[in-house]
Amino acid sequence: MTSRVILVRGARSAGGGGGCCSGDVRPFDEGGSHRHVPPDDAVGAVYRALRARLPAGVVIEVVSPSNWLWLVPALVSAGRQRGLRGAALRRSVRAGLAVESLIVDGVVVASGELPGPAAAVAAVEAELALR
Repeated sequence: MTSRVILVRGARSAGGGGGCCSGDVRPFDEGGSHRHVPPDDAVGAVYRALRARLPAGVVIEVVSPSNWLWLVPALVSAGRQRGLRGAALRRSVRAGLAVESLIVDGVVVASGELPGPAAAVAAVEAELALR
């Protein structure tokens, strides 16, 4: 059985630095271009940590909460496979729809705020060990 890890990312915000793409404007730096300051992205850090530590057979998907047409059926299906019904299933789906959620095979490991990369890897590995 293939395991699925879903990261629900938060909104992406443009930096306030200005320039054509909100990058830090440095007009003649590096050949007359400007540098792009990489945004602080908690989801990206967690994704990279998970991908580095988990086996290749584990599917890791990053999803926007605005993609609820895909996310809700995925959460309902996985929750039902885990034996959730009624109010417990509704609570699980609602928690999984929160920005910066971490879901492992239908189990919402974190909701509303992602743990750091090391803690996320430990939580996912612990959840996968239960299978």
